[in-house]
Amino acid sequence: MGLKEKILEVSYELFAGKGYDDTTVSDIIKMAGSSRGGFYHHFDSKEEILEAIIDGYLNEFAELYKKTIDDHKGSYTELFNKIFAIIHEYKMGQIKDWPKLQKIFAFNGNHMVIMKLAKDFEALTAKVYAGLIREGVEQGEFSVRYPEALAGLWTREMLHINRIARKEFYKRDEVKSKAFVEQLEFAEDMINRALGLESNAVKVKTPILDYIEYTKEQIALKEGR
Repeated sequence: MGLKEKILEVSYELFAGKGYDDTTVSDIIKMAGSSRGGFYHHFDSKEEILEAIIDGYLNEFAELYKKTIDDHKGSYTELFNKIFAIIHEYKMGQIKDWPKLQKIFAFNGNHMVIMKLAKDFEALTAKVYAGLIREGVEQGEFSVRYPEALAGLWTREMLHINRIARKEFYKRDEVKSKAFVEQLEFAEDMINRALGLESNAVKVKTPILDYIEYTKEQIALKEGR
């Protein structure tokens, strides 16, 4: 592991342990076993390290999207479902790190960083969907007049659904909000119609409800319920 990677690794642990605001460049230098010159050769500031950590998450998603697309041999409808699933599978894998992530992003002015992360993630995902939809149209599987517009609309709808889903994580009962379930059914109907597919070819409701149930189970385990 090179010095740059070591600095990123220890910075992540320090931000997750002490919090971003309470971590100093000196703390990072000491824990990384670096000199000040070595640190500033790779990073200009603590803020730049945080940006690199965020970029790391986006790069992970970009690689996951690319690998999924490159490895896929089936229909574009199946690929659409796989891309949708990637996001929730990744989130489920991150549950164990929630306390660290909450500590890292709990600092003054964090809303600007979170907004940038959300904006960059939306742009990346919309670009992936746009390419997928265009190719599906070219192959005669989808019937879409404006692939880029639909990709952007669908990405925003997907992110909106995920924000609503978070409210379900800490509910102790098994009853889902009727309005939430209807939102899922609407989204599923909308995207299938927009792609010119038969109803339920693209799955939305079941994957989201499975994602919520899994997350609730993990939270209950962590809380000893």
